[in-house]
Amino acid sequence: MPFTMQNKKQNTEFGRCEKHAKYEYKKLSYTETYEVLQVLRQDRFFCDIKLKADDNKIVIAQKVVLASASPYFHSMFTNFSERNHDVVVMREIDSTALQLLVNFVYSGKIVITEEIVQDLLPASNLLQLQEVKEACCDFFQSQLGPTNCIAAYAIADLHSCSKLLKSSELYIQQHFSEAVGGDEFLSLSSEQVIQLIASDKLTVPSEEKVFESVIRWVKYESGSRKLILPELMEHVRLPLTSKDFLLKK
Repeated sequence: MPFTMQNKKQNTEFGRCEKHAKYEYKKLSYTETYEVLQVLRQDRFFCDIKLKADDNKIVIAQKVVLASASPYFHSMFTNFSERNHDVVVMREIDSTALQLLVNFVYSGKIVITEEIVQDLLPASNLLQLQEVKEACCDFFQSQLGPTNCIAAYAIADLHSCSKLLKSSELYIQQHFSEAVGGDEFLSLSSEQVIQLIASDKLTVPSEEKVFESVIRWVKYESGSRKLILPELMEHVRLPLTSKDFLLKK
């Protein structure tokens, strides 16, 4: 059949759409946009805020970008007087950690190392950058060992890192004899010590090790801790210790 204009019209004509039909396109990645913003920041274009760390080092940025990524900055730049400031003092934040976190806001990438993680975790927690906080906790968890598990446990408890708190607590309980030998154990609170020794998951060669650890913890600050000794001893399974050990101690 010869090709006619009528056939062409039939082949190209689009049918009538439904009354409320629509097609929404959503860009999956804003990488390109943030790369441009990072370049603008590095060239000091449109930078309207200077963040001053405790050591007086300055990190420059754009308020709108910080507010878009951090609930802390969003609140600061919309609800408080800092919205009209061009310099904000960031109390108790290490300047290196602050620089890394601002770079993360712009790039979505961060490298966590042993040297910086202890400053990065509290800073990310303060700025409410949850992804970085969780990444720091994952780093601690991947490095758990007898010499650092107590420190990881205390850090997790301080900054409400529930996943790290559970894993470090379990690690201490399973490696109790090795874990409590360092000075970090002596800095735990009485509540934390009780939480560890009262668990049914506690693994020790003998209950005598638990007794000795409790006494060592009390003696470290005997003036204030000796009053807590009876409460601690409630969680030491004395019937599992030998008679000779009890008589000797």
